[in-house]
Amino acid sequence: MPSSFVNHWLLAASLLSSTSPSSTITGFTFGHHRRRTSSSCHPSHRTLLRPRSPSLDTPVLLAKPIASSEQNIPSLDTHYNRFHRFRTPPHNAPHINNILLLSDLHCDYSSNRDWLEGICNNQDENDSNTMLLVAGDVSHNIGILRWTFRTLKRKFGEVAFTPGNHDLWIDKKRKQRIATTLDSDDGSNSDRGITNGEGDGCTNSIEKLEKILQLCIDEGVRVGPIQVDSLLVVPLLSWYHSSFDSEPDIDSECWKGIPSARKVVADYRKAKWPEPLSPFDDSVAHFIDELNDVILDFDSFKDGTADEATTILSFSHFLPRIDLIPEKRYLSLPTLHSCVGSTFLEARLRGLTNRYDDRRLGNTSNSHSSNHLHAFGHSHLSWDATLDGVRYVHVPLAYPREWEQRRRSLEIGTMKGDVSDQRYPVCIWEKQISSTKGSEVALSSAEYIKSGFPQEWLGGWWSKYYDIMPRQPHRNKELAPWAARRFRQQPGGLIENFDHIWVEKRHKLQHPSYWSAGTGNWYKRADMK
Repeated sequence: MPSSFVNHWLLAASLLSSTSPSSTITGFTFGHHRRRTSSSCHPSHRTLLRPRSPSLDTPVLLAKPIASSEQNIPSLDTHYNRFHRFRTPPHNAPHINNILLLSDLHCDYSSNRDWLEGICNNQDENDSNTMLLVAGDVSHNIGILRWTFRTLKRKFGEVAFTPGNHDLWIDKKRKQRIATTLDSDDGSNSDRGITNGEGDGCTNSIEKLEKILQLCIDEGVRVGPIQVDSLLVVPLLSWYHSSFDSEPDIDSECWKGIPSARKVVADYRKAKWPEPLSPFDDSVAHFIDELNDVILDFDSFKDGTADEATTILSFSHFLPRIDLIPEKRYLSLPTLHSCVGSTFLEARLRGLTNRYDDRRLGNTSNSHSSNHLHAFGHSHLSWDATLDGVRYVHVPLAYPREWEQRRRSLEIGTMKGDVSDQRYPVCIWEKQISSTKGSEVALSSAEYIKSGFPQEWLGGWWSKYYDIMPRQPHRNKELAPWAARRFRQQPGGLIENFDHIWVEKRHKLQHPSYWSAGTGNWYKRADMK
């Protein structure tokens, strides 16, 4: 395998270079995204899902039950029952005034730990009324996870967490270098962590998940619902499945040498699943999704008043929609769509939306005025977009080298800057208290407190691109220049003329208020003349 795969598994640094040729792309209508919507079944009536054909909207169910006593395979209900002890009613946190977001901390890297300790040791601001949401991928090392939770708890009044794929890797009892998402490495990265050799004592990733959730409870980190006035914060467990990928593959007759994600993505070797679960079908994603029914307890949540609809802030590690990641021709590993998201997760989000506010279902605009914001991680590509009435935001810390190679595709909100000391988790929810002539007035709760998400677009280079460009997955004979150099072009294979400067100019025309307010200045670089 070429050593170039060691670079981040989505985009090369040249993505935003000033040498990109001019683009002749036209058209500004969003493509339709076909999703499978399936209701969750009760754990006692669970069946294993087989990967669906891209032409089908519903999965094919196995005729056999998921567990066979003749094979001495334990029933999945045995695994589900282990998680009932984590079920708690929503934690009431009326003292919280602000909620910040961060994902993909990757604290195996010493520079990321230094950054985290730096912001947590800064006592210039009182953060006892601030909650931080951590959307997965801290470390597979339990010791580093514990250190991260304790460091964050020193700074923030509340910390909520949902695990990612790296967190569920099995840490064997030996010292070893920490690989990135891809197994291959050319040894050029000098800032990789090393395990402490203690291991995690787990034989599979279900045991690891259980151990992580218990660690969260022990350290006071929230893994269940949280209520802040009429806001409901919902951490969601998730895992990816290959049938999430509903878009055409890059034409293998036009481009050679594109490997299967299963050959290069480390999860297939470092996350271990007991039978009958398999990482090669939908079963792991289905199992993890239904753990939410076991752990999340909404029965005691007090809904918003008639004058103040319930606001939902959910977060997961994986992507709920395929249109939250660039198309395959823009990825340095075009097969990664099969390892990024879950349609079960999107169906669960829509269930939350339906449960608490039917009125928002008619909102399909991209106005950022939704009453449901979902935060996600995993892609290491910042994002802020509203699709079908739900706002989706991604704020990654990512790998240190990615900030050196492709900083603009990571920057969003306050998570920006030439050096790490300038970056800070992004505020995605804020409580504002009314006042009259400078003095607070005693009003009813619904009148006195106004809560909501940011009114302005936070940033995110690729969400900006898809704000002005349609999704065109049928262009599967083409690769972007930064992806094309990795593979062998054949007759019929095309290289897309991609002009990021044209994208910037078009976005300015369609969103002049964003740029005139000065919030867009952090996109203006010396290489964008």
